Amino acid sequence: MKDGGIGYKPDANDPERVFMDSGLPEGISQAEITFRVRGGLRGSRVVRRSAAEFAHLRTVEQRVSWWGPAARVTLTEAERYIDQVRTTLGARAEEIRRRREGVDLRCTWCERERTYIGALGFQTGEPGWLSGEPRKLGQHIVHQHTYRCDTCGSLAFFADGYLEHPLPGRSSPPAK
Repeated sequence: MKDGGIGYKPDANDPERVFMDSGLPEGISQAEITFRVRGGLRGSRVVRRSAAEFAHLRTVEQRVSWWGPAARVTLTEAERYIDQVRTTLGARAEEIRRRREGVDLRCTWCERERTYIGALGFQTGEPGWLSGEPRKLGQHIVHQHTYRCDTCGSLAFFADGYLEHPLPGRSSPPAK
């Protein structure tokens, strides 16, 4: 079960494993905490949090793509790590909510609310040597979320990846 950057297996109430992929400390792209007891073939085995004696913390650094060695941590340290990730995720969500609510989509000419028309792809590239057509090499598609004034037709663009669209309280165009 995934909960905004934190996944719990088998469930959040009494997990065996906790996966995290956002809200992590600087330089860490993924983290996993497993709750364990002594025993088993490798010296410890995975159990639910309520039965655990200690935990293992494994991380993936951003500059490499493999899991580092597991570090043995106390249950208190494991809970503190998860709480720090939750706190960071909460602060990020609040910042995004504040940014989204702060965007004014009223048309500067008509003073009417703009309507979300979707994400448009714009083709970019350098013009070719003998023609005005863009060269295929170095060509990109840049996605922009677009809002249109239904009175004058003016457009407002937002780069993809910064805010969720459509912005709250902004209507989508009627279905055709």
